[in-house]
Amino acid sequence: MIHVTVVCAVCICLYYCCAILFLRTGLSKLTKGVSSISGNLKYSIIIAAHNEETNIEACLRSVFLQTLSADRYEVILVNDRSTDSTLEKAKALKAVYPNLSIITITKTEAGFSPKKYAVIQGVAAARNEIIVVTDADCRVLPTWLSVIGACFTQNTGLVQGITTYEYIQGMSRIFFGIQALDFLSHGIIAAAAIGKNFPINSNANNLAFRKKAYDDVGGYGAAGSVVSGDDDLLLQRLWKNKTWKICYMSNSDGSVITYPARTLRDMFEQRKRWGSKTVHYNTKQVLFLGGIFLFYIALLCMCVAACFSKTALIVAALMWLVKISGEYILLIPGAKLFNKKELLSYTIPGSFFQLFMVLAAVIMGVFGKFGWKDQTFRRTVGHA
Repeated sequence: MIHVTVVCAVCICLYYCCAILFLRTGLSKLTKGVSSISGNLKYSIIIAAHNEETNIEACLRSVFLQTLSADRYEVILVNDRSTDSTLEKAKALKAVYPNLSIITITKTEAGFSPKKYAVIQGVAAARNEIIVVTDADCRVLPTWLSVIGACFTQNTGLVQGITTYEYIQGMSRIFFGIQALDFLSHGIIAAAAIGKNFPINSNANNLAFRKKAYDDVGGYGAAGSVVSGDDDLLLQRLWKNKTWKICYMSNSDGSVITYPARTLRDMFEQRKRWGSKTVHYNTKQVLFLGGIFLFYIALLCMCVAACFSKTALIVAALMWLVKISGEYILLIPGAKLFNKKELLSYTIPGSFFQLFMVLAAVIMGVFGKFGWKDQTFRRTVGHA
């Protein structure tokens, strides 16, 4: 029995190596992007906020520091059932920034997740063709919109950008480093997959799309009931449509800054939410990620089998070597791209942490519950 397990583990390990090489070639295909139409573009920035009184002012002020003239963009804040002072703080800023408009949602329509419903209302109110989305707990750079615009050609439907974590004062440096590296790996995979024209994941912290492209695929469609995935699922719908080009904004001058989870429990709830949407991906993406997930399961099984077999111990050690080496193959160029090379020192401890986090988060996110914004959800609405 142990020999059959070893053979299966080796085969899955070979698949993992091929997947890493596939993604690595995607990173090499990314370009900074220079568009001839960027000077004619106008933008509608949508920010959905639910009880963000501690973040909303800094977020909005950073958005209004854009190097572009104010007549080229509008900001739509969707106040999503906030019970704190989010709305009051936003209204105070509206007096300073006339191109800020506020939509207040008092109830989410049945059949929609709260975040998607809020974004849908923002898109419906948008006056400009390019929709740009970020979150209320983020801050953007002054060059944000101009860098986004440089990526849009006539047939570009969606642009995904870089988001990085900022250290929270007083947080354990090790916990921050491991968490920031894990978050970085998600961004690197997104960039690499888009580079291979096989988009997998996305990030709504820094996302832009044409309103026409959004309308062409029917917005979120049936995915509107999926609690998470206002980014990944829209990205994959556009890719499946084959009409529009998808681009990764690899210029760090267009980065968005956000904060990590403050506790291990908060991080786990966040990762469960991210894991919950993966079963709603397109079939090809599910199969691709499923192979990597099987590699993780096989590695864990070989670690257990290593307690009883010397052969399994050797195979487990080799699989760990393959996993960590594969991560370095992606992380080294990716960290350079994202301007986060200092996080590479956390690769080895982060690799061990990530194995258990991914396995637990995906399984519990798909089959269990997770917390988000002081509420409890399952992966689709109506099943808390």
